[in-house]
Amino acid sequence: MPNKIYGSNNEPLKIQFITDLHYYSRKIGTEGKAYEKAESKSQKVIKDSDLVIKAGFDMLCEDTSTDIVVLSGDTTRDGEIESHKEFIEMLYDLKKRGKRVYVITATHDYRGGGVAPGYDGDNEIEVPAVEDRHDLWKMYYDFGPSEAIAVHEDQMCYVVQLAPGYRLFALNDDNNFKGENGGGSGYSDDCMQWIMEQLKDAHDNDQFVIAMTHHPMVSPSPFYSIIGAGDMQKNHEVTREIFADNGLNIMLTGHTHVHDIGYITTPKGNRFYDIACGAMIGCPPVMRNVTIDPKNAKVDVETVTIKEVPGLDTGGKPFDEYMKGFFFGMIGGVIDALANDYERFIDTAPSFSISKEKARKLKPVLHPLGKFLNRLTFKKIWKLCKKESGLKKEDIADIADNKVVDFILELVQNLYCGDSPYGPETREYKLTCGFLNVIDSFLGVIHLKIGKFLKGATSVRSLVEPLLWNSGYCDAEATLPLYPVFDDDNPAPAEMFEEKEFVDPVKPSKKGVGILCLLILAVLVVLAVIVCLIVLIVKGIIGLVGLAAGKGLIGLLFV
Repeated sequence: MPNKIYGSNNEPLKIQFITDLHYYSRKIGTEGKAYEKAESKSQKVIKDSDLVIKAGFDMLCEDTSTDIVVLSGDTTRDGEIESHKEFIEMLYDLKKRGKRVYVITATHDYRGGGVAPGYDGDNEIEVPAVEDRHDLWKMYYDFGPSEAIAVHEDQMCYVVQLAPGYRLFALNDDNNFKGENGGGSGYSDDCMQWIMEQLKDAHDNDQFVIAMTHHPMVSPSPFYSIIGAGDMQKNHEVTREIFADNGLNIMLTGHTHVHDIGYITTPKGNRFYDIACGAMIGCPPVMRNVTIDPKNAKVDVETVTIKEVPGLDTGGKPFDEYMKGFFFGMIGGVIDALANDYERFIDTAPSFSISKEKARKLKPVLHPLGKFLNRLTFKKIWKLCKKESGLKKEDIADIADNKVVDFILELVQNLYCGDSPYGPETREYKLTCGFLNVIDSFLGVIHLKIGKFLKGATSVRSLVEPLLWNSGYCDAEATLPLYPVFDDDNPAPAEMFEEKEFVDPVKPSKKGVGILCLLILAVLVVLAVIVCLIVLIVKGIIGLVGLAAGKGLIGLLFV
């Protein structure tokens, strides 16, 4: 491949990116116990989605610097036909206001069986939904497919010429992948061949390619790779490498409602960026501006936050702050249920990408953990890892009584909203990683590999640490460098493989042996108590038997 960035003579192109709007028609039901139960388990706005989306669309139209809007799936809550009808009218109105709109649909836009939940008073009812996903191609034909220069209709993918020198690959990945271990999100072999042909045609014509799909191809954190593995695009590790090595470097994604910018570098040195966007009706309620500038070898990414929603009662708070309370108040309830009502936790687990079955299997671990966490403070953590953290008592005086549960809630919030602030220089980082080093030390002593229970995890610290700080690109605003395609004829420079130097402020722990000895001692004490109880019980039985036998002999003397 040529040693150049495709489209390097292009003028910059700005795109407005939205995803996961989950429009819900009020006709489906907005009152009663059944609806209230559904809303209590939701991490997103339901009945007022029309107000939020209208506010978001108004903001899109206020920005006249571009006329391009792309939407990467989940247009409705659950594929309800009424929701689709009303939302499509909103899209037509957006076009009337001067926007070109390009849409792909996804998992929430149709339902097997052709029905979705609706609500009538105390009862959950069934309402008509799109059953055949291919019907969505016709329904949204005016929002991308009608302008396509190439289509793969069976897989509902298309290519459009956004501007001179720029092509958009709209790649529907919903139930397209068919692998050895079953199907799921991704691309069929035939579709992959079509994508490669389209990439070659684009590059032969010196076109810069930007793509959108629904399911993420780079995980926002190792933690999410484990708890939300089912939400990742199937076969994404292989597919993203193929894309990057063939000159497709920028992918816009949704599905997780996580606001994140992630990247990987392939063995050949090619960079692949996954620019994920939060859901407009979730937390954070955001959109993105993506400006592609191959002439200057960069892509600029900005975040636009919805702060005002006319007609929605937010209690006087900006909408984004209101959504934090809405979403993370529910998470607080989930953590409380983890400790005090595990059945309630199981019921809400699917809202956080944990299946009910997995939640039940993890009860022996999660339930005691929940009880432990609800009693834990930073002071107690510090006592366990003074040496590892390097912190003195006075260093944590003002946060000593802070509950660890509240800190965990903040970390989950930062996972979704992006850019957690607890870098290596902070006390929170040192306390957390010091404590995790103690845990890993103990697991190492007993030769217990966490990967046996949580696939992909190498240590407890490696799993949790990325939730503390963002060592990569800023999730809210970033400038992403572009590179030519590297291959055997044009090998990547060493800098593509270089990792940032990291000086660990936290010491490794050697407490594993001590903890094991304490546990063995505790077990021995418990066993000793059990033996003593058994001896006392046996003695009592012998005494009773002896007493009964004695009474029997005395009785014989008087016969």
